[in-house]
Amino acid sequence: KGLSYLRPPEFYSVFMKYLGVAEGDRLLDVGCGPGLLLGQALAHGAVAVGVDLSESALAMIPKQAPGALVSLCSGEALCWPNRFFDYVTCIGVFEHFLQPGRALDEMRRVIKPDGRICIMVPNSRTLKWQMEANVFRIHDVDSNEQASTLEAWREVFLKNGFAIQRIYPDEWPAYERRRRFLARISHTLPADVAQALVPAVSR
Repeated sequence: KGLSYLRPPEFYSVFMKYLGVAEGDRLLDVGCGPGLLLGQALAHGAVAVGVDLSESALAMIPKQAPGALVSLCSGEALCWPNRFFDYVTCIGVFEHFLQPGRALDEMRRVIKPDGRICIMVPNSRTLKWQMEANVFRIHDVDSNEQASTLEAWREVFLKNGFAIQRIYPDEWPAYERRRRFLARISHTLPADVAQALVPAVSR
């Protein structure tokens, strides 16, 4: 699908904010796709590493995240050594795993004892998911795309030995509304004025 179904590259900086990624940190993105998050990790000075099952997606990374290290492997059998990473991200991928417990075991294996993991999962109670699943029927059954309530997701992570530090709402809807508003007013106001009127949600 290329980049058309993904959020814009700059949006992925929000995950750097959540984790506090800094110069020299090692970050692994599980299910990295074409590397948009890896590009943001590089921009923050991190050593950016990605794994994915799609050769087509990995082939796009030199353009999207030049300098990132990538490997063709499964999130359920990571091809990296124990306790190697400061951070692990898994954005919009965890809900597709056939063996989510094994994927969590692998994340725990490769992260340092004081490391942090950021996982984005869909909340089945949101109006957006309900509309997409029950009205528009756009979710991909063939790719095992699952959604659960926040309580059910919490249980999955706690059952597999993880501590949950923070739960963030998805900032994308507000970000997208801001982008559309700026696009509408960009012809009538200078760019710096428009930006001041509608500040970025990730600041």
